[in-house]
Order: sequence, then structure tokens, then C-alpha cells
Amino acid sequence: MSGHFGAPEAVASLACEVWEALVAREPYYAAKTGRPVERIPRGTLAEAEAVSAAARARLRRLDGIDQGSLSRSERLTARYLATVLREEIEEPDRWWTSFGVAPYTLSAQSLLPELVFRNLPLRSTTDCDRYLSLLDDLTASIGAWQERIRAQAEQRWYIPRPALPGVRATLERLRASFSTSLLPSEDRAAEGTRQRIGLVLQQRIAPAFGRLLEELGTEYEGRAPVTVGLGQFPKGPEAYARWVRYHLSSEADPDHIHAIGLEEVARLRTAMAQLRSSAFGWNGSEADFHTQLRSDSRAKAASPEALEQTYRRHLMRMEALLPALIQQLPRARPTLRRLPPALEVGMTFGYYDPPTAGRDFGIYYYSGYGLEDRLQMNAASLMFHELIPGHHVQLARQFENTRLPDIRRHTLLFSSFTEGWAEYSAGLGEEFDAYSDPYDLYGWLAHQRFAAQRLVVDTGLNWRGWSLSQAREYMAANTLEAAPQIASETIRYSTDLPGQALSYRMGFQKFRALRKEAEQRLGEAFELAAFHEAILSEGSLPPAVLQSSLAEWAALRAAGH
Repeated sequence: MSGHFGAPEAVASLACEVWEALVAREPYYAAKTGRPVERIPRGTLAEAEAVSAAARARLRRLDGIDQGSLSRSERLTARYLATVLREEIEEPDRWWTSFGVAPYTLSAQSLLPELVFRNLPLRSTTDCDRYLSLLDDLTASIGAWQERIRAQAEQRWYIPRPALPGVRATLERLRASFSTSLLPSEDRAAEGTRQRIGLVLQQRIAPAFGRLLEELGTEYEGRAPVTVGLGQFPKGPEAYARWVRYHLSSEADPDHIHAIGLEEVARLRTAMAQLRSSAFGWNGSEADFHTQLRSDSRAKAASPEALEQTYRRHLMRMEALLPALIQQLPRARPTLRRLPPALEVGMTFGYYDPPTAGRDFGIYYYSGYGLEDRLQMNAASLMFHELIPGHHVQLARQFENTRLPDIRRHTLLFSSFTEGWAEYSAGLGEEFDAYSDPYDLYGWLAHQRFAAQRLVVDTGLNWRGWSLSQAREYMAANTLEAAPQIASETIRYSTDLPGQALSYRMGFQKFRALRKEAEQRLGEAFELAAFHEAILSEGSLPPAVLQSSLAEWAALRAAGH
């Protein structure tokens, strides 16, 4: 429908169609919304090309809708869909230029036993057949990873040699984990069913992992480059620019991002030096101060349990401040859990998992690995980022907002919004004196500098030809992280998720800029909690769409509406 009549219905129908297609190919969204998982995607090029073709057709339909008769929320949905569909069109490019077996990209696969298989009934032959069918899909997906590695190698795209040990270790852990976690317990399934499933695990899934690991063996390693970063591969710079656009949901010049990072790191370095002098009485070198911190019990956690208690203490402090910041809190509560051991070694930090249809709380999975070498002075800022008022408040509010179309309620598609809001939320802690302890304030400054150095190192590795040692030296000089975390992070930037780490600081700056615009527009009528409500009430949006949404909100508020 292209005329005024029926435009709202046309947008709503298209939003539903795009959402249903996403649910059909992404087990995460099916499980999250309490729907049965019918299949596990293979991850083949053919699947990526089908997504792209469907997106082109849907975008043509969207462009044919006259948006003049749409409400504000409907216009936001239409612009949201346009961004999603343009990104889906590039799905084949992302297939060719990402390594699907890197530790961070394998995190979704590690969740399959709990997300898909744990709650499947096994009471009938039909139930068993469905379970086995999904295991077939999983086996095929492992085979597709191997096919993708071969296809990329033919284009002279190889997983860099420094990343291979982490890839192999993660695959080995997944193979071992799947052999136990995918076998249902005796109280869930009859012995005959367990035997059938056990045979599949033993005779199909474990060998598929074996073939994949063999593919990544000595011969592959001999051909793999010793250098890292997308820029070294054929058409790699163009690929990196597309990844930057994908993660920021906007056009951005990597050189400009690099320059912003250098400026931000320098500013924060000065702020940290001033705090060392004023609060700690330290006028020596930064490196010596950080060395001293590593023997300071207040700067570290003695155990995972002690770390979790520190996290809880900071959450309680922020909860007391929330009435001044957030007009409406989500019904879902935040909680903490330790990461599965199979993931901890390959991931520097944890991640937040929002509420689902079957779980009325959000979880931050934290890493308890390597605590003897890790400073924890950023514990407060991490909690404000991950839980309140960061990811948990934003994503739980979005999930609970039934006014939004399903695709806007349930998806996490715009990293610059999601991570930008979380970083902006951590910054609210400074404004409201939640970092009154000098250790916490130093940790917040270090947290910001960590995010800022990502702008430098990510673009350095993938765009400007930095070596891995150069990147690690820069990161060691500008973060509190120990060598194992620096090694993990630099591989993440250059191999696992190039460009994604830019979304934190760039998103933070966008939210700060949008707030400044609203303050200038409204003057004394500006209210912080109301501004935050204007953001949270619409869920995550691409930056340009968010900016227009807030401009319209400010205009209405200035007019007294």
C-alpha cells in the first residue's frame, strides 16, 4: 500500500514480517520470546544471500509507503526498519569478512545447550525426533564453519596466526562442554532416548569438531599471516569501513575516530595524574603507581565471591540515586552470575543477558578468571554500565514495553545505542557522586580511558597497519589491564569483532551531545529524568533516528505538551 490509506498498517505488517524472519533464523530471539526453536541456522553463504535478497525486496516495499500519515512512533518504526534492512542487505559481505569460530563470535553457540536444548521436552518419540533434528542442525553448522574457513582461505582471508591458539582452545572447550551439556539427565529422558542422543554426540558432533580443528591445524597455520587486522586482507580496508558503519549504525571515518581516541586518551591521562596527586599523594610515574596498585588489596578481588560482593555493594549505592535519574524502573530485577568456565579464558569481561519470556530477571555474567592479575577499581562503573542504570534498565524497559512492535522490543541490533547508553549511564555515577571513593573515581577515569583507547587500537590494528606488539604496548600504557586481558582484547579488536569496540566511546559521546542539545533547547525547562524517559520509552534506535526523536520530543516539551 503506497497511498495515505493503509500506511500505518503497511509499516506494522512489514515490521512483523521482518521480526518473524529474524525469529526463524535466530534461536536466541525464539527462545527469548518463549517460542519453540524450529531449527539452528547453518551459517552458510546461501543463508546470508537469502537474507540479503529478502531485505532488498522489503526495503523497496518500505520506500513505497507514504509516511505522511504515520504517527511519531510509526515513523520511528519505519526509519528503524530502513536501517535494519540496509544492514541485512550487507549480510553476505559480513559472512566473507568475519571469522565465525573466534571466541567472541562463538559465544552464541556456547549458549545453545541452555538456550535451546535444556528446556526441550523428551516425553515422546516426536520430542526425541525434534531433539535429534536440532542436533543434526548443530552438526551441520559446525561443518559450515569448516566450509567457510576454506572459502575464506581461497580469497586469502585467514585467521591470523596469533589468534589461532584462542580459537582452538575455545573449540576444544565447546567440544568437551557439548558432550555433557547436550546429553539430557536421567530424570529428563528414558535410557533409550539418552543412548540415541549420546550416539549422535559421540559419532557426529564430536567428530565434526575434530574435523574443524584439523582444518585449523599445522598446514592452515603455516599459511596464516603473523600479522593481525582486517586491513591486510584483499579489500580489507573497505571491509573494515563497512564493519565500522555496521557497529555505529552511521557513516564514520576511521581516521577521524582514531584522532578522537588520541585526544580523549590524552585528556583522561591528565585527569588521572591530577587525581593520583590530589587523592593518593602520588607524584611519581603512572606505571609505578599501577604497579603499587597490584599489591593493594583495595584495588583487587581476593576471589570470585568477593568480587560479586563488591559488585552488589555498588549496585545498592546506585539504587538510592535512581529516583533522580529514571522515571520508570523495569519490573525485572538485575542479578549476577559467574560465566561458564568454557568462556572465561577467552573473554576479558562478561556480558549482560536481558530478561526473557520465561525469566523475569536480567543477568550479568561476570568473569572470575585471573583475579590475581586483574585490578578491580572499575567495579562501580562496570555495574553502572552493565546493570543500573545501564544495560539492565534500558533493555528490561524495552522488553516490557508492549507498545513497541516486537522487533523493537526484543532485538539488540544497534550497538552504538546499547553500549552508548550503558557508558553514558556509568558517567551519571560521577555526576551524582557515586564515585566519592578515590579508588572508584580513579577506576571510572581508567574505565573511560579504556574505552577511549579502543578508538585508537581498533582503528590502529584494522585501518592504520599497527602491529600486534604496537597495539599491546599502547594498551598497556593506557589501561589498568594485565597482559592476559590485553592479549585477549587486542585479538578481539583485530579478529573477533573488528569495529564493535568503537561503539562504547562513540555512543557515549553521542548521548552526551544529544543531552547538551536538549539542555540548550529547553533551558530551565530541561529535566534529566524526563530526558532519560524520552530515550528509554522508545527502546534502542539508530543514532540518526534517536536524534530526530529527541528533537521532536524537545520541541513538544518546549511547546508545553
